Amino acid sequence: MLLFDNAEYDNFFNPLCCKNKRIYYECILQLIEKSKSVPLLYETDARDTLILYFRNCAYALEEETASGKAEENISSQKTENENASAVLRYFRRCGWISEKEIGRNGDNIATVMPYCRKMIEAVERIFNRDNRAALTNHIFSIYDILNSAYVAEHGRTHRPYSNILVPVGDHVADLKNELLILKDSIRTIMRMILKLTETNALGQFLIRDEILENFFSDYFFIKKDGLIPGYIEEIEKMLRRLVKTEAYENMIKEYQSLYNTDETLARERVEGQLSEIKGFISYDYVREMDYIDRKINNYYSLYSTRILMVLSSGVNMQTYLNDLLMAMKDMEAEERKALLEAVSRCHGLLSYKYVGRKSLERRKKRKPNTRSGALVTDSLTEQDKARLTRELLYEYPDRYGVKQAAGYFEKVLAGRDSMVPDEGMIRTRDDAMMIAASIIYSGGYEFPFEVEFLDGTLETEVATIRNIKIKRKK
Repeated sequence: MLLFDNAEYDNFFNPLCCKNKRIYYECILQLIEKSKSVPLLYETDARDTLILYFRNCAYALEEETASGKAEENISSQKTENENASAVLRYFRRCGWISEKEIGRNGDNIATVMPYCRKMIEAVERIFNRDNRAALTNHIFSIYDILNSAYVAEHGRTHRPYSNILVPVGDHVADLKNELLILKDSIRTIMRMILKLTETNALGQFLIRDEILENFFSDYFFIKKDGLIPGYIEEIEKMLRRLVKTEAYENMIKEYQSLYNTDETLARERVEGQLSEIKGFISYDYVREMDYIDRKINNYYSLYSTRILMVLSSGVNMQTYLNDLLMAMKDMEAEERKALLEAVSRCHGLLSYKYVGRKSLERRKKRKPNTRSGALVTDSLTEQDKARLTRELLYEYPDRYGVKQAAGYFEKVLAGRDSMVPDEGMIRTRDDAMMIAASIIYSGGYEFPFEVEFLDGTLETEVATIRNIKIKRKK
């Protein structure tokens, strides 16, 4: 391998294994980004880019001697220009930047080496990944590559093993990895939720956490939109028909030529690679998507359960749930079912309403010059007080007192021992009030009647009254 056999790459990974690895990593990212905007990156432009970076660097530079040469070390004691030049020299020694070569403008070229660029891009994809539409991109690529095998005189059909089968296998492997990363990400989300103990933290996690948006958006696009299932179905059809095409036979011939093998072994290897691709598309892909679907449903269930636990007034519900699950583990099926039904009845929902504005309004103060309607006792003479008392006691007696109620029912019963009030008896408000008075006075010794409650109610124009039976006391 070139990495181990060529001494030029002995220090290739050193910038990522020292104290200032974060700074070196961001420096090479700056140079790669700069090289995208210019036809050819010169040392002057590269140095200016690094000077600007060190001017705005948010990290403290560590003192180190691991890089070997003192002039290649960056330090907080050096100026920004000196640190930028030191980084360029260090990158050249590690094989990250091309050797000094004078370009057309008389300045040295500082092109980022292809191996370094590929390595940094791979690190970015793996550790600082932007996987928006990653799943769908692999599916579209597999479809496009396989479709080229059925297009007459397509460029890929001239070398079908290298240009069709191998790229499809690579995209299938990447699709597998994306699904595995998605499954691991769901586990990570679940672990993060279990560590949250405050309602505000749960809300911020749902709203702001990028892992939810990044990993779930592409998955939901595949599940909800009808486009991707159509592509998967077409890919399965093309894989089944591929063995009957001329391109498939050419794959075997190309493999035989590339690896200097006989036709039998070449056919076996090509069939094995194609079978692996078919197996994943037809079975493993569907199984992995269903597994992720169940895990995402579990995630939402866990999230809602966690919110309920956080809102449970500080009670450690997790301990109680663990004890309950451990107890259910050794129960019989019928006993476990009865317990779950009992637990389900313990949960109740309450409705809360906001306090209206009118409830918060203060009472208006009375005007101080308004006359009061109360009686002024000092203005009443003794004769007036006696007259008012006599009117209250004798001239306006209680309309529904014990005596009045007893007289009313004596008249209604007309000598009978009992009766059941009906709609014909209760016609006015006074009749209904007398029925109510009979119930109130039924237990008193002054009231000569008693009440027996019956089933049902009586609907009248005045009121709805419980069915009763009024009897004389013996």
